[in-house]
Amino acid sequence: MARKKAPESEGANWMDTYGDLVTLLLCFFVLLYSMSTMDISKWQYIAQAFSTGNGDIINVAVTDEPNEDADKSAVYTDDQGEDADTKEIDFEDFYMYLSEAVASAGLSDSVSIEMSKTGVYMKFRDSVFFAGDSAELLDEGKYILEVICDGVRAVNNHVLAIKVSGHTAESSSSSVDEWDLSSGRADSVIKFMLSIDCCEPEKFSAAGYGKYRPVVDNDTPENRRINRRVEIVFIRNDVDFSDPAVVKELLEAEFGESFVGMSSGDEAIPDPEPTEEELAAAEEAAAETRSDIEYVSKDEYVMEHRGEGYAGDEE
Repeated sequence: MARKKAPESEGANWMDTYGDLVTLLLCFFVLLYSMSTMDISKWQYIAQAFSTGNGDIINVAVTDEPNEDADKSAVYTDDQGEDADTKEIDFEDFYMYLSEAVASAGLSDSVSIEMSKTGVYMKFRDSVFFAGDSAELLDEGKYILEVICDGVRAVNNHVLAIKVSGHTAESSSSSVDEWDLSSGRADSVIKFMLSIDCCEPEKFSAAGYGKYRPVVDNDTPENRRINRRVEIVFIRNDVDFSDPAVVKELLEAEFGESFVGMSSGDEAIPDPEPTEEELAAAEEAAAETRSDIEYVSKDEYVMEHRGEGYAGDEE
């Protein structure tokens, strides 16, 4: 006698249950995202930090008043793309940008930044950009210059000039010519900044000072490391050249702090007034000098030097 076939079990297949579960999870995360709110200032900061690589800051607009069909957290990007203008900043923002970049890179001990009336001054230990006795930029140095140039492009309209100077330290162990090394390092920095379109070439100037402008004494290895440096000065174009402090600062940047000149705090000492006796003696000496001079008329001079036949200048 033939056995009866067992009836198939009723109910959904396990794959159907798994698919339903995944779909529900997806819907759950979509709902979470749609109900979330976005910090506008943080988003703009992040968008500004992620540049396009050539220094053009991404232009992002975040709106709290979308249309009826849009979500309040919607984000809209500028359709201009690569043609969008770089966001312009002033020198104070430029200084803050550089300070944060140096701190983020952990270079606070190797890089110093100062803000003054004339602009921003940066000093780099030579090890930040170069190996010993070398004028070839390290990869770490190139990265730092790229970050700096991102800021320069944003403040370019306010930059009057950029000066890069190289400095060495007195050393008996090095056989490299200090003039070639210091000027070569300054040239390398400028050439790289120009290669990534930092700003107009006519704004740059380079100088190599060798070991002759130390900032500290060369009496210890640490001090010599401090003196081996590269300096970059960003001069702003709105400086008041009638301000003596500004003129003094620019002269020191060009000729060094040992440049001889009266500081803005010094007062000129007036010359003492001459006495009556000194005035009388001076007048008497002048009279004696005049009496010793033999005056010759024009006709006598002509007769003596050109002869009697000279007819004079033609009318």
